[in-house]
Amino acid sequence: MIGLDTNVLVRLIIEDDKAQAALARTAVRNAVASGKRCFVSHVVLVEFAWVMESVFERTRPDICRFLDAILDSEDLCVKDEDVVSAALDHYRTGSFDFADALIALGNHARGCTTTLTFDRKAARLPEFQHLAQTSP
Repeated sequence: MIGLDTNVLVRLIIEDDKAQAALARTAVRNAVASGKRCFVSHVVLVEFAWVMESVFERTRPDICRFLDAILDSEDLCVKDEDVVSAALDHYRTGSFDFADALIALGNHARGCTTTLTFDRKAARLPEFQHLAQTSP
């Protein structure tokens, strides 16, 4: 198995740089042809979603389609695919950030009873516990 960095995943999906996209496609095809799969970590997925939103100004439905395609790819191995899929469902249907949903569900899957946060928006997910700051 070989790992993919965010910039390679972006080039595979967006093809904004034709030369880099071609290199990325060739590298992935060669890996697959030699019997390897390409690993996509949680960090890469979170960065990917952020880049799609902030740099390429893609809509949430577009980002969900891209992430669905990544999850559905036979050539890619996504870490904790079931957790990522559940986080994607939260992202798709709610007002939660993909990163927040993945943090919450990833921690829960690892046995955490809650995840502490100061982020009020993230705390709307039941897996988070908001730490309220009290004024003196």
